[in-house]
Amino acid sequence: MPAYLRKEVIGNATLYLGDALTVMAGIEPLKAAALIGDPPYCSGGFSEAAKRQAKGQGLRSETLREIEWFGGDNMTTAGLQWLLRGVAVLFKQHADSQGATVTLFCDWRMIAMLAPAIESAGLRWQAMPVWDKQALGLGTGFRAQHECMLHFAIATPEYHSARFGNVIRSPRASATTREHPTEKPLQLMRSLVEVQTAPGELILDPFMGGGSTGVAALDLDRRFVGIEHDPVHFETACRRIEEASRQSRLLLGEGAEAA
Repeated sequence: MPAYLRKEVIGNATLYLGDALTVMAGIEPLKAAALIGDPPYCSGGFSEAAKRQAKGQGLRSETLREIEWFGGDNMTTAGLQWLLRGVAVLFKQHADSQGATVTLFCDWRMIAMLAPAIESAGLRWQAMPVWDKQALGLGTGFRAQHECMLHFAIATPEYHSARFGNVIRSPRASATTREHPTEKPLQLMRSLVEVQTAPGELILDPFMGGGSTGVAALDLDRRFVGIEHDPVHFETACRRIEEASRQSRLLLGEGAEAA
């Protein structure tokens, strides 16, 4: 029985519909240079009971009616620790070298619990990059304007760009055009891809969502493997990555003609 429910090969991208841990454990080693992912934040409440009941991390009810939310975000802290440690352990089997890196988006409230869990898989915590959204969130007081990333390496990391600091400024994905509740902007994702991989190398995203990591990878001439458990978001990712692959082929064709 295959480890996935569906597999789509789109240009330099291979997409799997299925559970991240099951797929990673069941496919052949990928030889990936980096894992870049946006897992569920599981921060919808201050108690474990509140997290299990959370519907949308404090989003307004009218916003939830428009965009809904996504499965897995009401896990407890222990559930998310278990998931991310499992992903980190399995990534070591799929890494192309000891210089491979892992970058996972993370709510600031979860850093103290998640970083040690990932470290326990044998990865080295290298940095905590910050995404500056350049606009204030809802609420009062010190209103949220950023998200954190946990950045790890198996051993000594291999980097391919020095253009970016540990604060990356990029506007949010537009509310009128985004196709996933927590869609990350392509400008931000291209930055992560450029720093951690070279052209032609492979990126793994076990929490693919709407496919932004894959689109950024193809835009920058990388290869991509994505895993998504939600069929609706999987379809969105397939469509967006198909369009990115088409644009990439067109650009390569224009480059060949110019040469």
